[in-house]
Amino acid sequence: MKKYLILAAVALVASAACSKVEMNDSSAPGEKITFEAASYVPQTKANTSVWDEFTSFKCKAFLHAAGYADVQNMFGAAGETISPYKTDGTAATGEANVSYWAPSHDYYWPKDASSYVNFVAWYDKKGTAPTTATETSLSWANYTVLTTDNLLYADEAWHYKQNTTNAAQYTDDAVTSGVPMLFHHALAQLCIKASVTQATDGKTPAHTWDVTLSNISLAGVYNQGTLTLTNSDPANDEPAVTGATTKAWSGSWATTGDPTSVAMADVTTPLTTTAVDVLTMQNVLPQTVTNAVVLNLKYNISYKYDGTEYAHEKITAAIQLNSITDAISSWGMNKKITYTISINPVTTTIKIDPAIVEWEAQAGGSTTL
Repeated sequence: MKKYLILAAVALVASAACSKVEMNDSSAPGEKITFEAASYVPQTKANTSVWDEFTSFKCKAFLHAAGYADVQNMFGAAGETISPYKTDGTAATGEANVSYWAPSHDYYWPKDASSYVNFVAWYDKKGTAPTTATETSLSWANYTVLTTDNLLYADEAWHYKQNTTNAAQYTDDAVTSGVPMLFHHALAQLCIKASVTQATDGKTPAHTWDVTLSNISLAGVYNQGTLTLTNSDPANDEPAVTGATTKAWSGSWATTGDPTSVAMADVTTPLTTTAVDVLTMQNVLPQTVTNAVVLNLKYNISYKYDGTEYAHEKITAAIQLNSITDAISSWGMNKKITYTISINPVTTTIKIDPAIVEWEAQAGGSTTL
């Protein structure tokens, strides 16, 4: 799922963490930068809250001020933490009472019509600052992905001078004003499930098969990499995009370090035709599914007739995930990947269905041993 936050933007106050301040003689109050949050899903899906993703995020603001050649760090060199507030300006403690999102003190839009601000925003659950965070480069070097991590970055907001109405910019936009910030998940999510095609022949007395899994692991998986993203001023595009707009970052992960093995939970009770998790949905480093990514498993089959066991077997299997039918070639950013292992205890056929979408699932393929 893609996420966006709305940046109801803002002109400098003298206490802002930058070296230059643009002023004029007007005594009229400036228009204050605030943030309104919503989740954006492409195409026909409706927006939802970002509250389940995060309750604060980091943002840098790059001021291009009239009369100055240098770009100013409006929110300071490290950026500001943006948090939710209620209408009265006190901290919001729940989704229902969020009125706006804002830095810890007020910032305002520049008043000169030729001045503008570009915004770069991100969220990292463990608080790792980007290695680089400029108007044209956003990166995290040698980032180690833990299963509980959550890393997101927003499309850059270019050439903003005031709060805007977003209805013409996003389909199904639930937020009506502010600087739009469309967030993307930088990580992938992985889940592995297991089931059997049948547990009985249905006769009376019946033949039954009890299948349990043990020693399940996924080898050849990287958990460290470098994410390098680039952006460019849309005014320099062909054709040029003038005025306030947002632009997606381009780039990808490059794996670093050595691959590891991901252990999974044994299924000590017999599998049924309803798939159960052996690896619960968790965040992983986006990466190419190479020949080295191998699913290793052992499973036990107990053969019974009329409830009495007459034989059992212990079977070992090793499956290259890129060799199965309709194999997924890579675990991409902002994608949910689910593999469902389905064992036929009668023929000892193993079928694997891969599925991949943006935090959802779609049909896959199979392999036979």
